[in-house]
Amino acid sequence: MPTKGPPPKPTKLRALEGNPGKRPLNEKEPQPRGPLVKPDFITGEAGKEWDRVVGSMPDGLYTSADAPSLAVYCVAWVLFRNALAQVAKEGMTAIGSMGQKISHPSLAIIAKESEIILRAGDRLGMSPAARARLEVGDQPQQSKFGGLLGGAQLRLVTTNEPKGSARS
Repeated sequence: MPTKGPPPKPTKLRALEGNPGKRPLNEKEPQPRGPLVKPDFITGEAGKEWDRVVGSMPDGLYTSADAPSLAVYCVAWVLFRNALAQVAKEGMTAIGSMGQKISHPSLAIIAKESEIILRAGDRLGMSPAARARLEVGDQPQQSKFGGLLGGAQLRLVTTNEPKGSARS
């Protein structure tokens, strides 16, 4: 029976968000292994977008299992940009086969690639709403006092406040 509502978020993303719903996290969720490797066909502007996205997200968030979704996102981004450039150069209309004015064919590409970018970005945790909920701390530090709290991991949480500013 199909379920309604948004698809479930990966446990890793829910944990980064602080689990606002306080529902139990799926401790048995399969964890993909293997480093994220850029496919050979992701080159040029798509390769630059890949590097930008991967560099802007928390380390270890993406694995080899995310490479296809990220590749789709990057290719859609390049097609989107190229179609935008075409419309900017040639205008919003074109001449049809019967000599009539029609919408520029690249407008359909822009619309379709926009959908793909938004959908793939959402699956990859890149939507503005997802970023607003993320709380990423520094990597856990190994400490000689680490075992004193019954195995609880300590982590430092950074803020966007400038150094030396006091919290109110």
